[in-house]
Amino acid sequence: MSKKLVGLFITLCLLGGLQTQAQAAASAGSKCKATGKITVVGTARLVCAKVGKTKIWVALDNATFTAPVITSVAIAPSSTLTYYLIGQIIHVVITFDMGVLVSGVPQIYLDSETIGKMSYVGGTGSQSLLFSYMAVAGDIDNVGFGLKANSLVLNGGTIKSLNGTAATLTHPGIAKSTTRKLGSSAPATVTTATTVASTVTTTTVASSAAPKIVTIAFKEPGGKWVPGQNIQVKILFDAPVVITGSPYISVLSDGINKVLYLEGTGGTSLIFSYTVLVGDIDNTGLGMAADAFVLNGGTIKSASGVTAVLTHSAIARSSTRKIAAS
Repeated sequence: MSKKLVGLFITLCLLGGLQTQAQAAASAGSKCKATGKITVVGTARLVCAKVGKTKIWVALDNATFTAPVITSVAIAPSSTLTYYLIGQIIHVVITFDMGVLVSGVPQIYLDSETIGKMSYVGGTGSQSLLFSYMAVAGDIDNVGFGLKANSLVLNGGTIKSLNGTAATLTHPGIAKSTTRKLGSSAPATVTTATTVASTVTTTTVASSAAPKIVTIAFKEPGGKWVPGQNIQVKILFDAPVVITGSPYISVLSDGINKVLYLEGTGGTSLIFSYTVLVGDIDNTGLGMAADAFVLNGGTIKSASGVTAVLTHSAIARSSTRKIAAS
């Protein structure tokens, strides 16, 4: 018997009861045409292999299909050392124990006062995946953010090993830290006076100054809002403000006209919100005229009672802020 025939005979013996599985794969429309292609039939994984001149399905040992696991999570340090500023990008790196393939846009969640999810931006095929978020107007975190444990979600995508085994997504959290604060500007340098007995730190604030708007911006929906979602506008002042009543902001839209004050009194960041209803449609995209604040019988003042200056620039209507039925 020739060596080729002996090799073929041994291979067929090793296949054992795979004829039924191969037939099932073929009947499912998965023909063995491309060497190395993997398919699943029931609980069996088959690979298209060339034996002699013939391509046949060969069963693989499921024990070799180990699920990738996360070995480390890290938040990249800010270029400003302790403070992330508006426009800067926050990066999180997730490292697995083997290479992984990513489809879609998985997300991971920060542990923060005002911001949450970060989106996958790159790394497929390697062991390390990069998730990012750009700080926008109204994002404030005076405590210092961290990362929530086990907050990596597929969001309709996949994270798998190179042979198609779904990854295990459990991971540790990262504690909040004062080295990861977030705001429109870094804190002013604090004046320190040193005496023989003690060190006294002082910061002077003009209590009679009227709070002013630093930034005003829509929380972008990523394309459109649908019924049940909240349209939000964040307002950042240069000093804490106290709210009474129900102020609102007029908006430029085909379907709605205002967003109502939601929360933030006592701080520098206010949130105005509107919940999209069935029938609300805007095919152009929301915007805002300049000086669109309406006190509506309420007040916005400093902690010492000085009325805030509510002038602000306009926000052009944009196709990134549409309202759709679904």
